Amino acid sequence: MLHELSDATRIYSMSVAHPPALTINVGDTVRFQTRDCFDGQVPMEENPENLDKREEGRGNPATGPVHVNGAAAGHTLVCSLQDVQLASQGLICSQRRDGSGRTVTVVNIEGNIAHMGKWHFPVEPVVGVMGVAPGNGEVPNSTPGAHGGNMDTPDLVIGSKLYLPVFHPGALFGCGDVHALQGDGEVCGQGIEIAAQVTVGFELLDHPVCPWPVVETPTHYDIIAAGEDLDEAGRFALLAARDFLIKYANATDQEALALMSTVGDLRICQIVDPLLGVRACVPKELVAGPL
Repeated sequence: MLHELSDATRIYSMSVAHPPALTINVGDTVRFQTRDCFDGQVPMEENPENLDKREEGRGNPATGPVHVNGAAAGHTLVCSLQDVQLASQGLICSQRRDGSGRTVTVVNIEGNIAHMGKWHFPVEPVVGVMGVAPGNGEVPNSTPGAHGGNMDTPDLVIGSKLYLPVFHPGALFGCGDVHALQGDGEVCGQGIEIAAQVTVGFELLDHPVCPWPVVETPTHYDIIAAGEDLDEAGRFALLAARDFLIKYANATDQEALALMSTVGDLRICQIVDPLLGVRACVPKELVAGPL
C-alpha cells in the first residue's frame, strides 16, 4: 500500500516520545513531502541576511515519525529509497575560511540539471536525514548516530537501501534534509538544500545486521559511524566492518582487517555536524547470501 505523508507533520529530533504521524505495515511504501534544511524559512533570494531571521531550533526537519507494525527492539528496518522528486529551486550557503563573506546562492533545477551560478551539474538527490527513535533520549536531527539521523552520506540515493537498527516498538522512522547534489564531506555545511518528495519502501528483518546504519549500494555495503572526530568515527566504522565481515563473509578477525585494507574503503560522509561521519565500504562480492 502507498501512503502519503505531508510536510505539515515534521519533527526536529528523533525520540520515542514523538507520537506517530502514520502507522503502516511491513511491505508498505510512504511518499514523504519534505522541507529543506531551513524548514522553508529562508526565501529563495541571494540575501545572506535572511539566514539570520530563521529559528535555529527548526533546522533539518524530518517528516514523520512513521510507526511500522511488527518492528521491535533488536530488529532491523530496511528502507528502500525508491524515488526523489525535487522542488524547482534550492539554496546553498558558503563563506570564506575566516568566517566572513557569507553568500547565498539560489540553485535552479531544470530537468535533471542544477544551475548554480555559472556552473551546471546533473543532479543526484541525496537524503541527508533518515532515522529511527534512538535507544536513549532525544537526538536533534542535526546529529548522526546509531539510529541514523543526519548521516549526510552521498551514497544514500535513489536505488539504495538503508538498514537501521530498531530500538523501540514501531521503529518511529522519519526523513528529510534532501540535497539535490552533495559531495563527500559536505564541507561548507550544506549540499544544494531543497524541498522534495521522497518515496521509501519498508521491510523488516527479525535480527540485527549491524549496530550502526548500513547503506546497500549496487557495489558495496557502507557502514556509517559517527564520532567526536574523524579518528573516532573511522575507528568505529572499521571495527563494525570487521565484525560485519566476520559475520557475513566467514572471515577471521585478521582476514577481515586485511580485506578492509586491500579492497575496502574508509570514506568521509560529513565533517560539519555535531558528530562527524565516516563510512566503511565493504565490497558486496565478499558477502555470501542475504543480510
